[in-house]
Amino acid sequence: MTVAVIGAGMAGAAAANTLTMAGIQVEIFDKGRAPGGRMSSKRSGQSYLDLGAQYFTARSAAFVQQVEQWLAAGVVRRWPADCYQYQSGRLSESVDDTWRYIGCPAMQAPVKALLDKKPVHLDCRISRLRYLQESSLTEAAGWYLFDQHNTSFGPYQALITTLPPVQLQTLLATGSHPGEPAYGDIYGLISQLQPQVLLPCWAVNMQLAAPLQTRADAVFVKDGNISWLARQNSKPGRANSSDNWLVHFSPQCSALHLQAEPVQLTALAKAEMELIFQQTISVSSALTHRWLYAQINPAVTQVKVDYNQGMKLAVAGDWLLGGRVENAWLSGVTAAKEVLADV
Repeated sequence: MTVAVIGAGMAGAAAANTLTMAGIQVEIFDKGRAPGGRMSSKRSGQSYLDLGAQYFTARSAAFVQQVEQWLAAGVVRRWPADCYQYQSGRLSESVDDTWRYIGCPAMQAPVKALLDKKPVHLDCRISRLRYLQESSLTEAAGWYLFDQHNTSFGPYQALITTLPPVQLQTLLATGSHPGEPAYGDIYGLISQLQPQVLLPCWAVNMQLAAPLQTRADAVFVKDGNISWLARQNSKPGRANSSDNWLVHFSPQCSALHLQAEPVQLTALAKAEMELIFQQTISVSSALTHRWLYAQINPAVTQVKVDYNQGMKLAVAGDWLLGGRVENAWLSGVTAAKEVLADV
């Protein structure tokens, strides 16, 4: 049995690793140049800058055990951040006993560890699916995947997809057509998806000309245009000669400025930081990245997407469980177990 996994982020990596440990062959496909998905970092000199997920926590027993394995392997370290919050014009300490973890040397390190020695097709955007319910004289039954160059992969006896709902709806619609046996099953799965469950997020990293005078390593911003600030060089293994600050804009502000130019976003991020810290800052350089599907929409509830036993089709992603890296891992493991139970 061979299973195709679309998406090489945490959910896809967890699914692929669970299947491999059970003796199942897998192939992973991702449109990016490297694994990680929203757990991505960009190299800066001898270090990395985290643009997506800033840290993760571990609450469930299963994920705690996984994190302990990553810690032992050296691909994860604890980030003892001094956290603050900003609300109603006031900056104050936000003390808690939460253990926050980061990937080392880059945020995607634990994802890469899960995918180690597994076949991963990078720069490979799956743009079309075809599900063949029964074998013919020329083709075996199963899932066929087609990339942006119309290269065909397959057949696979099962498929796990970790795409955001909007992209998943579009892709599934290519997998079967009216009159074909699987059409009703795919249409039913599409109807379960809530396309607005994930909202956009602009990320801006600013390298400052001089270090910011503050004890804060991270700030949870409760109102206004941004939602998060983090001093990148406060993270273990992210040593950098310059002071780098990562700004995540709020979903509302990101949507409003979805087509904004980098210079506009940098100016807005600078102004927001000066407002919060009550200091004038000078930006030496900036890096922007737009995440179209990133932040959970609190106004939308995504129900569990049912595993389709007939087509051996499973869906995973942090958005199924309310966001967070841990939930991406849990959903990937769950999807893999659904496939394994059907073998």
